Amino acid sequence: MKSLSGTLKKATIEMLILKLLWEGDKYGYQITQELKTRSDGLYTVLEGSMYPILYRLLDDGCISTYEEMAGPRLKRHYYRLEAPGVERLQNQLNEFDKYIPVIQFLAKSQKGESYGQYTKETAKKVLP
Repeated sequence: MKSLSGTLKKATIEMLILKLLWEGDKYGYQITQELKTRSDGLYTVLEGSMYPILYRLLDDGCISTYEEMAGPRLKRHYYRLEAPGVERLQNQLNEFDKYIPVIQFLAKSQKGESYGQYTKETAKKVLP
């Protein structure tokens, strides 16, 4: 049986990679470490799992790559976000923002409650 955390990682890793690249160019190991650091170790991705996603994003034109020397014999492959990647990131963030509150509501709702009622009642509490 698949774990929920594993499924959530699969569903969000592309969006999070694009988000990190929106902040600036990064190499693969840097991406994995940034996710691990920002999540206090709760969101870890193995490089072997990440590279197929990076290759797909390259094939789709969402990112590009270039090499830089990081020492006398060490080349690093950096990834850069391109315009189609910005558009894909925005679409994914919009979907994320739309569905996460609904999922949170559904996980805690009782029989007979609806999300529409919940959002209207919440708005009344917040708005004067």
